[in-house]
Amino acid sequence: MKTQAKFSSDKDLKRFNLRSSSALNYCFGTYTPRNEMIEWDRKGEQKPIGDFMQKYVDFGNLHEKSGIAKWILINKKMPVEILEDQHNYVLQNAFNLKGDTVVDLSCTPDARYSDKDDNLLLEIKCGSLGKKPHDWNKAKVYLAQVSIQQYILNSLGIKIDKTHLVSWSFNGTRIWEIERNYEFEHYLLGLLEEYAMALINDSKLEDKPKKFEGEHKIKLIYGEE
Repeated sequence: MKTQAKFSSDKDLKRFNLRSSSALNYCFGTYTPRNEMIEWDRKGEQKPIGDFMQKYVDFGNLHEKSGIAKWILINKKMPVEILEDQHNYVLQNAFNLKGDTVVDLSCTPDARYSDKDDNLLLEIKCGSLGKKPHDWNKAKVYLAQVSIQQYILNSLGIKIDKTHLVSWSFNGTRIWEIERNYEFEHYLLGLLEEYAMALINDSKLEDKPKKFEGEHKIKLIYGEE
């Protein structure tokens, strides 16, 4: 896996790294309360995944290639930065902090595709252990992760206009096209900055912040609802 960052690292700085895959917890405390997440981040550790969830993680890792292959078959296009060639993108000191401690944002998209018409990311999800693809009510939980990925790559100078969220299963696939949403990005970045400040200042957060009231531009482009 290759790493791409905007700024060179400074050995004298203490760094925290917020991953797009954990955006739901940083912003909303969906699976792990925000203040508990802060304690894990301060220790430089990740909360262990329980046995029940681990089987879903393992299944997703194993079949990510199936979701990518399905997208290729449907679109007749070949993405880059897939599987062993995935890139870890890091936006260093994402909140322009001036002290001796900074907070980075990072993401590892499942694939990227660009041509004269499209600049997009792929995010692959393998729902229900392959029994069926997610419906939108379940798939929408990935909006925060998708939006932060889009923001990081654009901040690093890599133009991304949309993401294809692929929900693959043995019994069908759904693909949603999610356009970049600047209003939602601004909302999430406010919550992430709030989290970052609490992380470095040893303060507490509200576990359930105000909900986003704007609209998204999302359409199902493959599969049936």
